[in-house]
Amino acid sequence: MNASSNADDKLLLSKAYDAIELYEKRGVPRFLGFLNEHESAFLRDNISSKRDISFFGGYDSAERLMLGAGAEEADFPITALEFTYRPEYGLGHRDFLGSLMALGIRRDTVGDILTEDGRAVIFFTDEIVPYILSNVDKVGRVGVKISYADASDLPQGDEGGEKLLTLSSLRLDAFVAAACNISRDKAAKLIKSDMVAVDHVTANGVSDVLRDGSAVTVRGYGKFMITGLPGATKKGRLRVVVKHFGK
Repeated sequence: MNASSNADDKLLLSKAYDAIELYEKRGVPRFLGFLNEHESAFLRDNISSKRDISFFGGYDSAERLMLGAGAEEADFPITALEFTYRPEYGLGHRDFLGSLMALGIRRDTVGDILTEDGRAVIFFTDEIVPYILSNVDKVGRVGVKISYADASDLPQGDEGGEKLLTLSSLRLDAFVAAACNISRDKAAKLIKSDMVAVDHVTANGVSDVLRDGSAVTVRGYGKFMITGLPGATKKGRLRVVVKHFGK
């Protein structure tokens, strides 16, 4: 792990223990804003199992999670908002995230962004919801209507879909290069810079070997999940079916 990442992780751990200690002192649940996959995995690995913590992102399979000290799921200050627009404009994850960040909204107040044609559901911390409702009526140049969402009726995704890669091996650097359409050298640099996570944990090295079902997150490129290994080509190269989720 590079020095910058190590310093960020130490600061995050300090904030988490501050929240835990406040809960233990006052008996009132305390929370940290939405964490990315590396951050939540790091905290799980480094906070004692004796401490009363849990993680939740608004629905069962959420990727961005809040940490709660002394909290049940119902306690988490998370609200889901639904954005609707004319389907022909085809807005995606990056469109919504870019518009929110352009307003100066902190990333840790925004959880998962789930999209499909004509609709998106985005999870927010409760504190930011009034601002969103009052100030957001467009994503880019596309008009949107916002309402409170039903968390049991979530978009199933419209980005990327599945594609077939042909690899020399299931080494991490080879996979990242093919999935992101970049050189193997650039893939190796991303891995060595702690920009790549495998199954929510920062990758250890370029030669890590993946398997069917592995989820690889590459900062700036998205999340890639191996959904099938249908066999080798006549030349012995591996066929790998991958689903891409925008990030």
